[in-house]
Order: sequence, then C-alpha cells, then structure tokens
Amino acid sequence: MNCRLLLVALLAVLSPIPVLAQAEAEAIHWAYSTWFGTGWYRIGDSRDAFAIRYAPRKLVREETVTEGEESWSVEVEVPLTIGLEHFPLDDIAGSIDPANFASLSVTPAVNVTIPVTERWTLRPFAALGWGAVLNGDESAWTWWTGLRSRYRSSMGSLGWSWLYSVAVVGHSPNDGPSSNFWPVMTGFEFDYPAGDYELQGEKLYVNWHAAYTYIADEMELVRVGRAEDEIRDQWQVGIGINKEDTPIKLWRLQFERIGLAYRFSTDGELQGIGLVFQSLFDG
Repeated sequence: MNCRLLLVALLAVLSPIPVLAQAEAEAIHWAYSTWFGTGWYRIGDSRDAFAIRYAPRKLVREETVTEGEESWSVEVEVPLTIGLEHFPLDDIAGSIDPANFASLSVTPAVNVTIPVTERWTLRPFAALGWGAVLNGDESAWTWWTGLRSRYRSSMGSLGWSWLYSVAVVGHSPNDGPSSNFWPVMTGFEFDYPAGDYELQGEKLYVNWHAAYTYIADEMELVRVGRAEDEIRDQWQVGIGINKEDTPIKLWRLQFERIGLAYRFSTDGELQGIGLVFQSLFDG
C-alpha cells in the first residue's frame, strides 16, 4: 500500500468525528503531535490541529528468558507524523493532498522490552528526530526518553493491566530556546471477550482503558499570536477491539488493536480525539 492509500485509510476511520479543522501549524509543536499520535486536538475555544502518525516497527532482537517463556526484545520504530492545514469531511481524500500538509516530522525510536516476572514487564524507550513547517522556515529537533511499566493479571474472563510510565519530551527549534516537559502517567487497561463474535477467524475482544498523566513541567501550547497556555495534566479514556492472538489485518497493514480515545486536560484547555492502534504500554 502506498503512502497516499495509507493516509486515506487512517482518515476514513475518523470520518464520523464532527471536526472541521483549520489547523495552525504552530498550534501543537512537533514534540507534542508526534508524542500524542494520530488524532485531532483543540486548544481553548478556537484552535484545531490534526495530525497523522504512521510508525512502522521492526523487531531486531528477541531472546527467551531461561526460566520461563517470557522474552526480552529490542524493537526499532520510525514514526512519521504529518500535520494538516485543513480536514474537510466532505473531501477526505483531498485532505491528504501534499499541498494540505502543514508540517512533517520523522522521529526514529528504540524500545526494549524486559520481563521482570511472569506478570511484570518494563519497557525503556528513547527517540530522536527532526521536523519542519512545510510552508515556512521553522524546524526543530525533537526527542523523548523514559520508562514504562506493566503489571498484568486477570479475574475470570476479564484481563487487566496496571500501567505506569515516566518520560521527558523535548524539542530544540532552529529559532528560539529549547524546552521540554515531563509526563508521568498511570492507568489501567481491560479486555473482555465479545461474546461469540469472531474477527478473521479468531475470538474478538473488547478493550478499554483509562489513564491520567501529570505533567511535572507545564506543557506549553501555542495560540493565535504565539501567546502560550500551560497544560498541567491530561486524562485519557478509550475503547477498541482486538483479536485473541494475532494483529488485526487491514489490507497490508497490521494493528494490535483498533479504537478511539478521548483526551482532555483538567482545565479544559486541551481536548483531543485520537486513534488507538496499540496498548499504552507499547506507546
């Protein structure tokens, strides 16, 4: 599948969302849109931004722990994030015309999965990349690093996980000072069989999650005229579907799960709707 068809597929999933976004390229910086992933974000009452992130992954090494079946692994991913100027629902294909691209960033990342016990797993991660406004002269290096933790258990048919992560996300623009913020997240994920329903020959599960992120250093979001708002936290709730053992296949693409998430800050200044393709533990 070529890049254009890929973006059409991703945008088609979002078509029921009532968003007529005229995104400002500077509204959410590369570090923020790339970190948040595919979705629509609103700042205050008037500024909308839409971003698409595609992050192909490759497992470069995996080793089984001697005393069990758990494995540690090293994975490389290359997130490509595109910001759009407009997102008209009556012309989704036109939204991904290159002339509509507001910004572009590429942020290669490395993820390491380390099983501590049968139920507890750690995942250190790090990324470094570069982004630019396509119709201007602004650019920036972006980076993040941190550690995620997951404890998995079950109660009958209900599977659940407790997640925790701490990270630092930063950017260094070509014009202006560097800055960063520290998101500290805790949350829970659940999954439950969807009755007798199957998908692609496997049992279908419904999954949902709830998470809260405290931002140790305020995240600065830019409004019109480059005045800045500081965001202290973020709540996220989401729901989706997944198969029992293997990824969901759409054309040549594979997704661990497919779902939607709603994000918002306690003060209401930041709101967003995002696509979910994997566990919060995986990024």
